[in-house]
Amino acid sequence: MRIVLSVYHLMRADFLERVRRYSFLIVLGVTVYAGYAMVPPIDALYNAFVVGGQRGVYNSAWVGTVFGVVVSTLLVLIGFYLIRNAVNRDYETRVGQIIATTPIRKPVYVFGKWLSNLAVLTSILVILTVMALIMQIVRAEDTNIDLWALIAPIWFIGFPTLAIVSAVAVLFETLPLLRRGIGQAVYLCLFTWYIAQPFLSPETLVPSNDFSGISRTMVDIRELLESKGVDINQGTTDLFEPTGGREVVRFVWDGLVWTADIILERLMWFGLAVAIVLAAALPFDRFDPARRHLRLRKRRKKPKRKRRKQETDFEATLLVTNELVSSHVPNVDVQLTPLDEKSMHGRFWNMVLTEFLLIARGRKWWWYMVTVGLIIANLASPLEVCRRWLIPAAWIWPIFLWSSMGNYEKRYQTQQIVFSTARLVRRQLPAIWLAGVLVTVIATSGNGLRWLFVGQWNHLGAWAVGILFVPSLALTLGVWTNGGRLFEMVYFIVWYLGAFKAVKFLNYIGSTEASVRSGIPLYYLGITVLLILFAVIGRKRQIHK
Repeated sequence: MRIVLSVYHLMRADFLERVRRYSFLIVLGVTVYAGYAMVPPIDALYNAFVVGGQRGVYNSAWVGTVFGVVVSTLLVLIGFYLIRNAVNRDYETRVGQIIATTPIRKPVYVFGKWLSNLAVLTSILVILTVMALIMQIVRAEDTNIDLWALIAPIWFIGFPTLAIVSAVAVLFETLPLLRRGIGQAVYLCLFTWYIAQPFLSPETLVPSNDFSGISRTMVDIRELLESKGVDINQGTTDLFEPTGGREVVRFVWDGLVWTADIILERLMWFGLAVAIVLAAALPFDRFDPARRHLRLRKRRKKPKRKRRKQETDFEATLLVTNELVSSHVPNVDVQLTPLDEKSMHGRFWNMVLTEFLLIARGRKWWWYMVTVGLIIANLASPLEVCRRWLIPAAWIWPIFLWSSMGNYEKRYQTQQIVFSTARLVRRQLPAIWLAGVLVTVIATSGNGLRWLFVGQWNHLGAWAVGILFVPSLALTLGVWTNGGRLFEMVYFIVWYLGAFKAVKFLNYIGSTEASVRSGIPLYYLGITVLLILFAVIGRKRQIHK
């Protein structure tokens, strides 16, 4: 009973702390909006979820399945970034040192964090369930409400999947190699592979290897269409497919029959989640500083004798300095001289260069080689290849550079020093923004030069808007959340739908003719101005806290 109470209190405290954050509300809002966008009206310019070029009538089964897809795709991505700081926050706030003095064992701690992660994502799942009911009533294509057909796909598809994602988030935080940026990159790669399988080849998936739970539904829908003589090979299964002004072709689908065997198959995935949590307890150091210092010493790779000599020399120098200060410095009144106007306004571009180096530092040589390779490939490859693959790749590659903007002070605990400097909002904030713009210009220069060489001036202007928009989004979210995870979540979704899938109203880089003709870049220019305004407000709020 004591173990159960320990797990419960760990889960409850962590859950309450996280649902009070801005990031939770933003993720909740994004997810609810995605649910709304996945059930568009009949005259919409896109189909949210199509199979063989058709979509189902908005009955309870179809709406519930669509929201289940939202959970197993979108929430799997942004939910991971929302919950992945549960263990790391205890390191940063040093709460872990208090936990280390208690009798809480490692499996108990990681189970509490796993249940906390799952509770956060489940609260979003509950709200999505209510949203699904509202959307069926609002669209009113089929007003017959079948609660079982509506709720079953959302929970049986989504809930086991979220349990595994919650466990993976804990595992990544207990592994030193995956705790930081590389873990985020690894998860993005896993997510890209994971999201493609049920839609591209559902027939190759079986309950033993499809933890997303989408494949059974996809096979059932395809069999229904084939029985009606629809050639599903003529239209792919896709998300957010533009209609091109065509009339939407609809079909009636009564949903998957959720038998006891299928439900048991889905619930068995909780066993994998528990196994991952138990595996996470093995590498967890339980906030032991000795093990962390040992890892740091191995990274430095300095001879012990030389390091000890340096420490001895430093201690001797410090001792002599203290004696000199105490014996020779008289007690005098010291008057501080305020900075003059020239000092307060000078050396701005040096500050921009410093901020640029802070953003770009710490990358391996191969990261820069990939950047150069993307620039050259954008200049040398056919234009259609650039539009489809290379331009989107260039706009996602620096994501972890952008995500560091606006939150260095919180990460390195330098708020009291930085926020006490003169003219902070007028000098440092523009310097950070310009440094981010410079990073974007360099990383996507192949894109801009390509438009310049082919004389596509409208696309070149859209590229210029993109290099202003992305750093503004990163800076604003970094200032308001004191971290980079929310930007990574939001930007990846915007990039995937706008740059990679070329959804017109999200194509912020202007890579398609439709987005440029519709004036979409101008909307993003206005959003950029608003983002900069919110960044200024957020920085002033930080200063006066």
